[in-house]
Amino acid sequence: MITLPIVLGFAAVLFAIGLYGALGQTNAIMVMMGVELMLGAAMLNVVAFLRFSFPAATSGAFFVLVLMTLMAVEAAIGFGLVISAFRTSRTAEIDDLDELEG
Repeated sequence: MITLPIVLGFAAVLFAIGLYGALGQTNAIMVMMGVELMLGAAMLNVVAFLRFSFPAATSGAFFVLVLMTLMAVEAAIGFGLVISAFRTSRTAEIDDLDELEG
């Protein structure tokens, strides 16, 4: 049987990988993938706590579905911005994308 500490440990590993991807990379796609991993780890924590605290409650599943929808919208908008920046400057490196500076 999978216990709460195992799920929380897995979520912590996912969050750490996402944090490295968001802070340690210079490619915009990798940064966005890191943010998505961190959001996924947070959702896994929500599901785990609700599952082990209140097994009969279904409100947690609905909350996670709303968060997954928001993640998909955020990813679509972010990837659209990265593709637009790539078309103008032919690079996806964050350091080279300076046309949005004020």
